[in-house]
Amino acid sequence: MKRNHVALLCALALAATTSLSLLGCGGCSGVRHQAEKDQKKTVAEKALPAAAAVATPAQQELRGVSVRPTENELTPNALSTYAFLVFAQALNDEDDNALAAAAPLLVKAHLPANIWLEGGVWLLSRKSPHAVSVMEQAVRVWPDDTSLNLLYAEALMDRGAPDAGVKLMRGFLKKHPDSIDARMELALLLVKTKQYPEAEDLLNSITGKQRTPLVDYYHARALIGMDRQNDAVAYLQRAIKNSPDFVEAMAELAFIYEQKPDLKAARAMYEKLLKLNFSTQDVLLRLINISLRMAQPERALKYMQQGPDSTPFRLTVAGMFMDSRHFLQAESLLKQIAAQGDAPGDVYLLLAELAVDQRRDLDLALSWLDKIPTTGKTAVRGALLRTQLLAEAGRDADALAVVSKSLEAHPDSPELTEVHVRLLARQKQMPQALQAAKKAVKRWPDNGDMVFLLGSLEDETGDKKAAFKTMEQLIALHPDNYQALNYVGYTLAEENRDLDRALSLLVKADKLAPGQSYIVDSLAWAYFKAGKMDDALREIRRAVKLDEHIDASIWEHYGDIAARAGLTDEARTAYQKAIELKPANAEALRQRLSHL
Repeated sequence: MKRNHVALLCALALAATTSLSLLGCGGCSGVRHQAEKDQKKTVAEKALPAAAAVATPAQQELRGVSVRPTENELTPNALSTYAFLVFAQALNDEDDNALAAAAPLLVKAHLPANIWLEGGVWLLSRKSPHAVSVMEQAVRVWPDDTSLNLLYAEALMDRGAPDAGVKLMRGFLKKHPDSIDARMELALLLVKTKQYPEAEDLLNSITGKQRTPLVDYYHARALIGMDRQNDAVAYLQRAIKNSPDFVEAMAELAFIYEQKPDLKAARAMYEKLLKLNFSTQDVLLRLINISLRMAQPERALKYMQQGPDSTPFRLTVAGMFMDSRHFLQAESLLKQIAAQGDAPGDVYLLLAELAVDQRRDLDLALSWLDKIPTTGKTAVRGALLRTQLLAEAGRDADALAVVSKSLEAHPDSPELTEVHVRLLARQKQMPQALQAAKKAVKRWPDNGDMVFLLGSLEDETGDKKAAFKTMEQLIALHPDNYQALNYVGYTLAEENRDLDRALSLLVKADKLAPGQSYIVDSLAWAYFKAGKMDDALREIRRAVKLDEHIDASIWEHYGDIAARAGLTDEARTAYQKAIELKPANAEALRQRLSHL
């Protein structure tokens, strides 16, 4: 449907009158007669009979005649009329390409700033890629027009060039330091580009009657960006006091209260937003969350009743009840959704989880999973959950059968493939597991989890050389894979070669995954091999403090390091703790203990 350009109609009438004053009353009566004859014609078409009396090629072109005037053929008035007609036709046809093509003509005709503004607003509203270029030409014609500069800055921001918008507004504000609108626009752009301190300085300069609720709102946004939520509260409260329906300020304030947490104040603010019909569904979800945090599930259900009676909304609420450990209410909601028929697979996945976690009823969980279609976006997730539940119940053969059958229906699922490989290895079918893993890596060479799984299987089957090569390939593909870094680093240390690289890899792994006892142990062992005893002692002592259950090999390393350092008591304690865990080399550890 075409737009009704009231502003354009008035401007066109003025332009047409100026042109027709040279022709006499015949042209005017012709326009009136044509308008009465055909009310459905476009704004530009209504002016054509009058413009035709001028006998210029411009109007002929609009009527389909392929005659294009040159600039020298048109008088300034005729050029202005022609340029405006082309502009109006583009808007009437909702053709942003035509408007962009007409922009150079508008520049030549030096059309008024309000015409450019109308076109710019329209282009920006439809996210046109031409908005930036058209507005750039507009400010070239009217460099001091505040509205055009503001719109140009917004267009730059919308097209992903916020820094250019900031630069534009800084330059404009330098030329027009008293422009509050320019100052506000620059502050907004600075907030959007996270240049919060400069935005705050700019907003602090706006005082007195110029200090509108909008200024306070953006000031609060800048402060929030600098993690000064407490300072932002006063500005938001003042903005709301002076503009009681300022919903954006209310939403910011409600969220700050929620994070403090001042849940009662947050709820009061969200309820005001609810009365103002501001983003009703989102606000209701915030109120439900607050009620659950306050251990008020019944109140949460009342808020839910005010929301849409839709499956996605109620499913979201059910998930919130589960996350807050209100499992009975969650189960009741999910069963209501399931009873309506055609429920999404997520409903049955959640019901299956509840059946196992809360009722310890595997058969009930499996019966819920039976309701998930074998095709669709939840089919793979259903198969994975079924496999997991069976494996956790010790039914490995059943789990393997499920995942194998699911792979026949979904051969492109790396998740199912990985579980399949792990189950094969778990059942000691190592040749099959290795073969499946190698095939998977060829199919998904960039899948870091799959490559690591292959390397682990190669290591477990005794092919250390192949495992090392695979882990090196993984590091080349994913330099931040801390597990591969640890494997290669520890292997180098164990083989007492390239110790500088070993330490480099292990230090990096420790930074990427801090607090992992096995990585810290590897680092301690590399220092030990490099003869850096102080570093080795520091790291091995750190390693044994990181977990409640420390592996026997870590205590063994502790004993070896302490013994080499001459710390007999520490070594004896470490070896004893290792022996208590009944490792395969317990007898060798007793021999070392006897020689202390």
